[in-house]
Amino acid sequence: MIRVRTGIDGVPVYGAGRRGSVDDPANQGLAQLSSNESPFPPLPSVSDAIARAAAGVNRYPDIDGTVLRARLAGAHGVEEDQIVLGCGSIEVCHQAATISAEPGTEVLYAWPTFPEYTAITALAGARARRVPLTGWRHDVVAMAKAVTEKTRVVFVCNPNNPTGTAVGGAELAYLLDAIPSWCLVVVDEAYAEFADAPEFSSGLELLGTYDNLLVLRTFSKAYGLAGLRVGYGITSVELASLLRLAKIPFSVGSVALAAAVASIDAGSELAARTATIKAERDRVANHLAGLGWNLPSSQANFLWIPASEARADALERRCAERKVLVRKYPDGMRITIGTEEENDRLLGALGSPDDLPPTNVAATATSFAGGAGPS
Repeated sequence: MIRVRTGIDGVPVYGAGRRGSVDDPANQGLAQLSSNESPFPPLPSVSDAIARAAAGVNRYPDIDGTVLRARLAGAHGVEEDQIVLGCGSIEVCHQAATISAEPGTEVLYAWPTFPEYTAITALAGARARRVPLTGWRHDVVAMAKAVTEKTRVVFVCNPNNPTGTAVGGAELAYLLDAIPSWCLVVVDEAYAEFADAPEFSSGLELLGTYDNLLVLRTFSKAYGLAGLRVGYGITSVELASLLRLAKIPFSVGSVALAAAVASIDAGSELAARTATIKAERDRVANHLAGLGWNLPSSQANFLWIPASEARADALERRCAERKVLVRKYPDGMRITIGTEEENDRLLGALGSPDDLPPTNVAATATSFAGGAGPS
């Protein structure tokens, strides 16, 4: 057996949402509502760009993603050198930890949140500090107080996965003001396109005010390119140059680059799709509230149902009987918004909370234990 780095066996394995093989006849009509994916296939113009790019995959992609970075710079009103690309925004998260965290330091984030932050922290050899959500929302005051001399990175998932709750502008500014300038603050906005003001405020509005701020976006969710893996970060020119040192060369393939550019060019069509998903999210949330479910306000393309483990198990079984896959957590269930037909099937499966075992879930998320790793 080879000698491995201390602590490597404690790095948690990322657990993807349940999914059924499309090749299995038993999965015909299966509603995949477990992974926060778009229910829509790529737009025709995007599919055409994918086909054209696929013909040249014998060549390496543009290592700098020049065309995509130029399009993104124009869309966000920033310089091209402020943009860092990655194999999904998750790679930019890894870049952030690589340049900042090391053994003896700490990485801070709310809990529950995107579980990969735990693995990223462990891989950097740092210690994770988790600050419990309050009412399923980030407690920015508690997070600010938790920052120490050892803190190197603070992750803020906004809107938060898995709860869908958002951090407002005043809260985000408070947190950034309270955190020392030498500590990197990563605002992960994977679901920002689904958010509604004024409850949500993008970190992009604060770029230029805080040199330690990195804002992440992705083409996986609203743009429907989850299978191609392309995301990006926007920050200061100086910080972007450091992040590129930790970037895997050619990590964003030529097909992904072409699809992302075509998606930006099809902005109005994709905005209409996003509006459809938001309308369905609100429709489903209102229907569930009418049945007696108490849901936090979601600013993402999914809903969070707080529930005890017994209730979550029962809900998962009900959904499976209707061929609906959802994502179960120890303190609740996350449900991706799908097509209207899929959402109607989901509503028929969930029914009323009065039909389920009693709940003992607390109003805060302190007992959530999803994702192994130091805490």
